[in-house]
Amino acid sequence: MACEILSTEGAVFVLWGKPTKADMDRVVNRLELVASASSHSVIYIARIPKAAPAPEDDARAYMNLLMPRFMKVCSSYHAVLEGSGFVSAIKRAVLTGLLQWGFRNGTFFVHESEKTIPAKVGLAGRAVVEDILAKAGIKGLLTAPPPEDLPTEGPRHYRNDGGSSLRT
Repeated sequence: MACEILSTEGAVFVLWGKPTKADMDRVVNRLELVASASSHSVIYIARIPKAAPAPEDDARAYMNLLMPRFMKVCSSYHAVLEGSGFVSAIKRAVLTGLLQWGFRNGTFFVHESEKTIPAKVGLAGRAVVEDILAKAGIKGLLTAPPPEDLPTEGPRHYRNDGGSSLRT
């Protein structure tokens, strides 16, 4: 699995590695499940560490096919594309330009850090975002390296120092 998914009522957080079609299916299915259980659209947060590899062409094309399902269940979509400096800023600008067209105005955001997300969701969503980010922090997902696309023997456990190990 090349992603780790965490969900709460009203929000889904994903730590991405190299995206695969199967992982994208898992994410959109979880979004739909959480939206259905919450009886309203949800906030989606995708953390893409600086070391995460770019998706391959077929994965990008598949993501485009899934976008209508994302848009149907997401009240807002937040991509945390980590890194500082000129190259990282360019990557964020390109991502914004590529994906902004499909979302309602004011619902798609690209961030350098998760710290700027609460200010973009308004008062109603702030508690939901703070809750899922706190839970992601406790699990080490805010500092962990990108997950690798390897079969796992059990759930992955992230340490607070950003490392990971498999739980048996």
